[in-house]
Amino acid sequence: SEHSLFSHLGPEPLSEDFDGERLFLASRKRKVAVKNFIMDAKVVVGVGNIYASESLHRSGIHPARAAGRISRERYALLAENIKQVLNESITQGGTTLRDFVNADGGSGYYQLQLSVYGKAGQPCPRCGNEHPIKSVTIGQRSSFFCGQCQH
Repeated sequence: SEHSLFSHLGPEPLSEDFDGERLFLASRKRKVAVKNFIMDAKVVVGVGNIYASESLHRSGIHPARAAGRISRERYALLAENIKQVLNESITQGGTTLRDFVNADGGSGYYQLQLSVYGKAGQPCPRCGNEHPIKSVTIGQRSSFFCGQCQH
């Protein structure tokens, strides 16, 4: 049946089944970087690299932090920010690494609203000029974050 085929997948992030409590419980004793954890389809489906970077930045969580070392309260905030980032992206036409072209031929413009993704060396919009955005590779993917306000 369809259910057994997808039973190993986590919930969709915009469903009622997805929340901070679920992230918290799934993360216990996990040493994997939180960015990889929230990009794992067994945990939650559909949180790509860009959305993960943006959600973690809004939540003030460093992308390389061990998933098991993040509190219940911080996961509640992260889950809400994942939902917000995805909802904003849907509203504004989505985003991909290439220029996204929507059905009517115009380009998507969510990338103009990104706070950290692809902005290495630029000022952090959360904490100001003196702390430029950094880029590191986590799990073979570029990760963008502020070393000052994400911990």
